[in-house]
Amino acid sequence: MASSDTQSQKLGLALSGGGFRASYFHIGVLAQMAEQGLLRHVEVISTVSGGSIIGALYYLHVKSLLETKKDEEITNQHYVELVEKIEKAFKAATDHNIRMSTFANLKSNLSFLRLDYSRSDRISTLYNDLIYQGVLQGVSNPVRMRELKIFPLIAPGIWDKAFFPRTGNAGRQAKVPMLVINATSLNTGRVWQFTAQSMGEPITQDADGKPVYEETDSKPIRLRWAQPSYEHITQRQQNFPLGHAVGASACVPALFPPLSISGLYPDIRVQLVDGGVFDNQGIESLQYERCTHYVISDASGQLSVEHQPHTGTVHVLARASDGIYPDRVRTESLQKLFNTQGRGNVAFMHLRKGLGVSEIPWIAASGEAAGETDSISATTSSYGVAAEVQDRLSRIRTDLDAFSEVEAFSLMLDGYQMSDQELAKLATGAFKPDAAGLQAPPRKGAWGFKAIAPWISNPTPDYLKQLEVANYLFGKPLFLIPRLMALAAIAAALFLAALWPWLPALLDASIPTVVIAMVLLVILANKVAPRLEKMFSLFKILRASAEILYRLLFIAIPSVLGTGFIQLYIKFINPLYLKRGSVAELKRREPRS
Repeated sequence: MASSDTQSQKLGLALSGGGFRASYFHIGVLAQMAEQGLLRHVEVISTVSGGSIIGALYYLHVKSLLETKKDEEITNQHYVELVEKIEKAFKAATDHNIRMSTFANLKSNLSFLRLDYSRSDRISTLYNDLIYQGVLQGVSNPVRMRELKIFPLIAPGIWDKAFFPRTGNAGRQAKVPMLVINATSLNTGRVWQFTAQSMGEPITQDADGKPVYEETDSKPIRLRWAQPSYEHITQRQQNFPLGHAVGASACVPALFPPLSISGLYPDIRVQLVDGGVFDNQGIESLQYERCTHYVISDASGQLSVEHQPHTGTVHVLARASDGIYPDRVRTESLQKLFNTQGRGNVAFMHLRKGLGVSEIPWIAASGEAAGETDSISATTSSYGVAAEVQDRLSRIRTDLDAFSEVEAFSLMLDGYQMSDQELAKLATGAFKPDAAGLQAPPRKGAWGFKAIAPWISNPTPDYLKQLEVANYLFGKPLFLIPRLMALAAIAAALFLAALWPWLPALLDASIPTVVIAMVLLVILANKVAPRLEKMFSLFKILRASAEILYRLLFIAIPSVLGTGFIQLYIKFINPLYLKRGSVAELKRREPRS
């Protein structure tokens, strides 16, 4: 896929996975890049999961900018204003609580019975409707990947329809970036990329454009990159939606079913999951494009330390496969980048940056510790964040629900302040802005997230409590709003009181054996039939029937039954949570100067 460089310097931006936690952290980094005049130099944007959600939004705004102003008219100030819009628009979108909204529509919940529709499809549609659809004029609904090509304005009413970023950026001051949205193919275990040009599994090419096959990759097939563009692939997939590309990139295994692409390859149904399974930092796609300088914004979860690890099979398996192994891959990928590119060519920000480290001494033969505990002190104060705040920010949930101002502003300001000195290496070096003219440093942005500054450096008890609760996946409003906890207790008591007359009968009742047998049969058939259908065509009917029953029992019915509760939550409880986590409420409880 990659071709030879046309320039000696090529800046790549990687936005890691990590749900909305990552999205908000990345906004802070984008804000700092805008102020330092770096965004105009970005030629490749590689995104994963939560990074894809915000990266796609940023790209749409850049497309609008480059197609409405000529290169010689675009200043660094335009990029600051662009990120200012993103900060406000993204917060407004996530206030809808996208995770819960996935189950808030009765019609969509009933659609889960369809074999070609899942929660991944539903949330992908919400990404389009709430985040992307209103950015560009004259595009389809939903926004299509093929509509993302940037044709820079060269004269009033005239656009360069033949422009291609790999070859056309050499003479431009405001570079036209490529957007690479990364997912992972369950079929082959390789990275799957979506771009404005096409989609598929990329492969490195030599100087003559011939594919280079790595000897270490011994898989018998490769799902070839669909060339030359969407317009030339099967009609069924020509209009692939941007929201679904992002949905595939953010399709966390176990939380969301794989996102399917059918009919693109003969007798193969592509199944895609979160890009973080393959490369959660998005570095490899920048290397495919032969970038020389890198900005790595890493808000992914990092392996936690356990003093007394559980030894149960499930915990050991989960920690080994979902913790230790990804952590090793992340470390090796970053170290390789530093070794090949040089630390001075890489600006690297991550959520545990500057936190202290303790080296624990062993117990000597005397039974006492063999020396004092050696500690490396935290250095987070160097960028204006208290160590206890940075630690809590690193543990905020990687979810897709509503983030309060305290949570969102803290993450954005953290990314903004942390990246200041790291980005300065590039902004005062390879991509130093002119002292005057179009590339002159712009004014500081009117960032809403700066409202949290008095607390992020000098936290108060309520502020720290909110950041600690921000780690929870469920029940956050109950821990922050006492009256909700009281109401929940009263509701539970009333429910038990109403149920009490029938409780003895319910406890004595037994589930008919036939019902248990049918449920077990449906589960078994759903697991076994896909393998058996390869041998017996009759099992194709069994598989379809089993999957429909499985969806009915375990997806559609629970979703439909929960629709009312979720709608009530979004309408009443979600606003209370957002109000409780607002800066205004924080000031009222613990005023700061």
